[in-house]
Amino acid sequence: MPSFTEILTASDADLVKTFYKIDPDPNDDFIIRINKIAAQLDLNHTQLVCALGFNKHIRDLSDIYSTLGFRSYKLLSYRCNELFSTDTYSQLPIDNVLDIYSERLEDQEIFDSLREILVVRLSNIEKDLDKNEDAGHIFSYRMEIHSIYNSGIVAEDFAEMRLEKSIGKYRQLSGEIDVCIDMGFFPPSNLFFQDQLDPEEKVALIKAKHITPDMVKNRLQNKGISDEERDLLEEFI
Repeated sequence: MPSFTEILTASDADLVKTFYKIDPDPNDDFIIRINKIAAQLDLNHTQLVCALGFNKHIRDLSDIYSTLGFRSYKLLSYRCNELFSTDTYSQLPIDNVLDIYSERLEDQEIFDSLREILVVRLSNIEKDLDKNEDAGHIFSYRMEIHSIYNSGIVAEDFAEMRLEKSIGKYRQLSGEIDVCIDMGFFPPSNLFFQDQLDPEEKVALIKAKHITPDMVKNRLQNKGISDEERDLLEEFI
């Protein structure tokens, strides 16, 4: 059976070879039909829809997506985006997610779609991490954050938007600030003097040798900083 990645990256001819043998029951409802076809391919519902939905050739293969119960490519795309934006590594393991990102530049429409749903996807993952700080999910989240930046899916505007949010906990879990510095989005000194960064993130900048003692003293002259930040920074002068 073809793997998730093989379906995701398959040519139009290979997709036809895989799906011409599929004979769905016309009496099955939408969800059951997809589940049964997915099971035949040793995949789950989300894997099948996302592997096809993010394949750059599928929009012209109406016989295949109609077999799954989609009347148009747009409906397949909607379902694909819905599943991808709400999954928190339960149906799509991180290897699948990274494969999707590695394919995204091949098709502008898919690339634009991914960029649009990333904010919702990451927010859902972060909410899930709040409920269950599973080590495996934290590792997957870190890999995903690094991938979306390093593969060029997002740029400085995305990083700035993330910086404005009160998500310091997740930036630390993922090492997002380090990635943004490595990408050249922000000089470390600029980040250090911004109020948006949590005190612990500023300490991490100091420990990484990005910040000099003089910068710390300068920051401490700001009377508006929190007591927590002041207490932490005073340890480095």
